[in-house]
Amino acid sequence: MRDLASVKGVTGICVNGHASEVMSCTEQEQARILTVALEEVGNALPVIGGVYSESSIVAAQHAKQWQQLGANALLVVPPAAFGKGAQLRPEMVMEHYQRIADACDLPLIIFQYAGAQMMAIQTLTNLADTIPSIKAIKDYCGDPVAHEETVRQLQNSHRKVNVLTAHSSWLLQSLALGCEGILSGAGSTVAALQAELFEAMKDSDLPRAREINERLDIPNKAFYHAPMADQHNRMKEAQVLMGRFPHAVVRPPLMKLSTAEIDGIRAALAKAVMLNH
Repeated sequence: MRDLASVKGVTGICVNGHASEVMSCTEQEQARILTVALEEVGNALPVIGGVYSESSIVAAQHAKQWQQLGANALLVVPPAAFGKGAQLRPEMVMEHYQRIADACDLPLIIFQYAGAQMMAIQTLTNLADTIPSIKAIKDYCGDPVAHEETVRQLQNSHRKVNVLTAHSSWLLQSLALGCEGILSGAGSTVAALQAELFEAMKDSDLPRAREINERLDIPNKAFYHAPMADQHNRMKEAQVLMGRFPHAVVRPPLMKLSTAEIDGIRAALAKAVMLNH
């Protein structure tokens, strides 16, 4: 946590998201993760707590608890039920977020998934218009056209909602559309490069951005490939290789990576000049 907080350009820390295997953590463990983050960096940076539950009622309870623990904002992870046709029943989406908003006074970041859980742009704008505490969206729609429309509709509306890109494997293209920030699981491992890229794009320094993007592409390719279930598993192994973690521990059904794949990650980090040895 302290390592991430010290990176120039990092303006907040998000915990209890996919990269920390929130789906495998008990409620008590999630509370402990948030508490540790607040203790370590809460005086230096805002700490965003992830809210994940298949139940809207339980998610609202978590939101209230995370506020009591001291979280500065919440990232609301959509329940799996959204992938079973919720886009055809937008009132389900509204109900989920409204319950969470009613349970706390914190700013909310909604989360746009790719594929079946993807919400229609009209649903997103209705959320923004209806729930004032929604301040940003973590956009991981995976579709450049839909992503551009999200930026256009939400950031240029009468009540601006900032778009934070989660398209870690094509950040340069995403930032070129005008996203106001990056909220990425890969930021746990490559935050410095992501922050440099963001600043270069903000300064309209495209040659510099391209240079950074080429370097960032190396670890990205080591992290983001099939099976995608291992993407954060790979990042944890990278943290060990970079001397930040003592061990790369994951919970079943995730499994330890093969020696060959870990060697590949080591080679990628070395090529990207991210190893101290």
